[in-house]
Amino acid sequence: MKHNHHEKASGNLLFVFILNLFFNIIVIIGSIITNSMAIFADCLHDMTDTISIGISWILEKISTKDRNDIYSYGYERFSILGAILTSIFVIIISIIVIFEAINRLFNLVTPDAGGMLIVAIVGILFKGISAYRLFSGVTFNEKAILLHLLGDIFEWVAILIISLILIFVDLSFLDPFVSIFISIWLIYNLAKTLINSLDIILQKAPKNININEFKKLILDIEGVVSIEDFHIWSLDGIESIFTLKITVNNDDYDLIRSKINKLSSNYNIVDSTIEILKI
Repeated sequence: MKHNHHEKASGNLLFVFILNLFFNIIVIIGSIITNSMAIFADCLHDMTDTISIGISWILEKISTKDRNDIYSYGYERFSILGAILTSIFVIIISIIVIFEAINRLFNLVTPDAGGMLIVAIVGILFKGISAYRLFSGVTFNEKAILLHLLGDIFEWVAILIISLILIFVDLSFLDPFVSIFISIWLIYNLAKTLINSLDIILQKAPKNININEFKKLILDIEGVVSIEDFHIWSLDGIESIFTLKITVNNDDYDLIRSKINKLSSNYNIVDSTIEILKI
């Protein structure tokens, strides 16, 4: 049961990978035919989509493996590794797109508005289906890919609007301008995902757990005198682990341990190690 969310994530990512692989071909052809910078930008994004989703799917699949003597805590962090790689990859590509779009602003080219409109409609359809599939995902890996897909949807909606405008008015600067705006949005949001993922890798205490409150509840248990050692971290941003060393003034170790484990379950802690010392 512990790996259910990773197994579901793996299936979701495989579906999205196949869908984006097919769509990638459409976008490449569309960018050539329309001569649109916005579609070219999304062409680059789509290529990174396909690569990063493929990497994420492989790492998510690995994360479902059971723990062993080599990986004693299991493989859950491979999912976080996927989120980190995806975030870095997309941020780099987004920076490249910004530079290309700025260059296009100084060398404006009128794109094929009709072709842009058709490709935009197809883009919204494909990306919408992919995003819907990942919308309920709980792993950081899925969230990183979802953010990228949402960025793509926003860009395709913007391209659709621009294409309609260009059909009636020649405002070619809108095409690269939208690419810059969407790329900045992606960088901002994926930077947050990257920071959160790195926090997990660096074993920062989970944000959803009030450490001071948790310690106080432990100290309030009858018989507990003091907390000598306390460590808590998350494997994948969903489930947490903690180790504890406490001193007590009675011999009812089983009851104390049971109460601490009950408290732990309220914080989605799936694994705990409790060492009890009597004063």
